[in-house]
Amino acid sequence: MKKKQANIDLVSDRSIFSPIRYKEDGNTTTTMRLYIVGLLVLWCCLDVSEGCNEALCVSIVSKCMLIKSCDCDMTDIRNCSCCKDCNMCLSTLYTECCSCVGMCPAPDPEEGLHLTSTIEELKAPIPELFDVLTEEKDEEMRWTTYTYPAHYDALYFKPGHGMLDVNFGAAEKDHNRKSIIQQGKKDDNCTVAFMSDCLSLKRCKMSCKSMGASRYRWFHEHGCCQCIGSACINYGLNKPKCGLCPDEDEDDDDEGDEDEHDVKEVVKEEKIIEELVDKEAVIKQFERKHEDNNKKEIIKDEIDEFDIKRV
Repeated sequence: MKKKQANIDLVSDRSIFSPIRYKEDGNTTTTMRLYIVGLLVLWCCLDVSEGCNEALCVSIVSKCMLIKSCDCDMTDIRNCSCCKDCNMCLSTLYTECCSCVGMCPAPDPEEGLHLTSTIEELKAPIPELFDVLTEEKDEEMRWTTYTYPAHYDALYFKPGHGMLDVNFGAAEKDHNRKSIIQQGKKDDNCTVAFMSDCLSLKRCKMSCKSMGASRYRWFHEHGCCQCIGSACINYGLNKPKCGLCPDEDEDDDDEGDEDEHDVKEVVKEEKIIEELVDKEAVIKQFERKHEDNNKKEIIKDEIDEFDIKRV
């Protein structure tokens, strides 16, 4: 009889607390909705530049703003009170997302590494050897040669740039420039050789020197190597034309790996935000461990400790 009474009391206790639990579920749902709306409003209020990767940064930036790690005036970086905390909060995504909070300049999409290069004069060049090796097409396709009048250097070279960008089509249409070029002799043609494969800087220098080149240009982005003949006035062409550099399949794989890494980071940050807000799941987790109602204080302490760790 006592056991039945105990069961009845237990059922009655559950019936008493069930409305409270239902109310908690309703509050949690409302909280989640308000939180999502708050994140959207917060993100819209941010000074999101064109260079900000919104798809990648929305989660981590929202989290950092929510916990006040990036919530300060960043116009004067020297007196920035939260810059260090913001850097720590953005963690591995700092480089991609710092512009979203105004902590660093937005990346310039037109500023590519393919436009930057290392150039150097080579000691003791052998012009005759370079001419012999580049006179005809290389049977093993180790390099590709380009020959153009050396006067192009004088026509298209801009002081202060140190670069030569040849637009053959435009030059052929321009009668005045064409007449100037025709004044040059055949021996004044500039010949450059682009290595087919990507090379290291050291390997590029060694390869060009072994061919008897007078100069070389090594492009930073993928390692395209250009060997320049002695008849060239400046440093050859300023755009990489290496046939197999970069390898298209390898480049696609690298982009795929970067995209996969970015997706994993986004999922990770979204999970952290969900855990920060969804305390109900945490409460249920600890209630399974502590079924005794007398241990509610312990549960509360553990929940608070959980929140501190996540922050």
